[in-house]
Amino acid sequence: MHARLAVGLDAGGTSSRAVLIDESGAVLGTGASGPANPVGGDREIALSNMALAFQRALGGIDPAEVGSVCVGTAGALSLTEEVRELSADLKRRFATACEVEVVSDAVIAFAAGSSAADGTVIVSGTGAVAFAIRDRTPALRSDGYGWLFGDAGSGFWLGREAVRAALRHIDGNGPGGRLVEAIIAAIAPDKRRSGALVAKCMADPPVRLSRFAALVCEAADGGDAVAESIVARAVGHLAESVSYVVDRELPIVMAGSLLTRPTPIAALLQERFRLVYPKAGISKATDPAIGAAWMAASAFVTDPAERARLHRQLAWR
Repeated sequence: MHARLAVGLDAGGTSSRAVLIDESGAVLGTGASGPANPVGGDREIALSNMALAFQRALGGIDPAEVGSVCVGTAGALSLTEEVRELSADLKRRFATACEVEVVSDAVIAFAAGSSAADGTVIVSGTGAVAFAIRDRTPALRSDGYGWLFGDAGSGFWLGREAVRAALRHIDGNGPGGRLVEAIIAAIAPDKRRSGALVAKCMADPPVRLSRFAALVCEAADGGDAVAESIVARAVGHLAESVSYVVDRELPIVMAGSLLTRPTPIAALLQERFRLVYPKAGISKATDPAIGAAWMAASAFVTDPAERARLHRQLAWR
């Protein structure tokens, strides 16, 4: 008898990734494609990119052989009534015999770091949001309101604060240093005027400011006082978001590029969580597509011990 197959798909705003596994935890294939946000972008493009990632993960395997599919997407919380329609559309495009489960990207991020059904996930990448997860479903929410209204502690927020620091320095209202000089050099090296920096940044989409997050982290690691102050405030914002939704004894998963990579924000936030929530296990998410694949496989791996073993195998691969 052939091992049952499951596919997990992380449909993101910048790219999509699918993972094919069997019930033993072996990864049999992966596939990537372009952006796939059915709410914030073109729905047809989103569906096509999800289908392409799915097909690439399968390689030459017949889609009818797949026993379970889970798709995580940033737009799932906004879709509500449309989730069933999206699920049906994806089933047709994937050409599977099984149903396609559509969940929030926060859910697969949590699953990528914990096999528990309940806990907290804090995400900081381009944006930032915290969720209480209950029975693998988002419950309480804190932030995640986008660049205009929130996302405090995110990559966008870091970039904006770095540019603000550079503007203040140019106008004589703040200190300089490694970070400030790096920002000026990256934006308008030949025009050290605040107006020039503002004009250059305003010409790009606001979220493009997130590209400066790496400069903030590098400067903070190098001891730059301005960068260290921005990092400390970012950690404070993220910790505050978690405080509104956390259960102090349930797992906390840190997700998103700023919290899963070796950044000063990840290190400081993890240290704070261990001090404030000593009974909560603190972990970092692995690949969200792996989390989605594990959730898909959970449809037929129902024994709790075996499900936990499968999670450990996928998380440590």
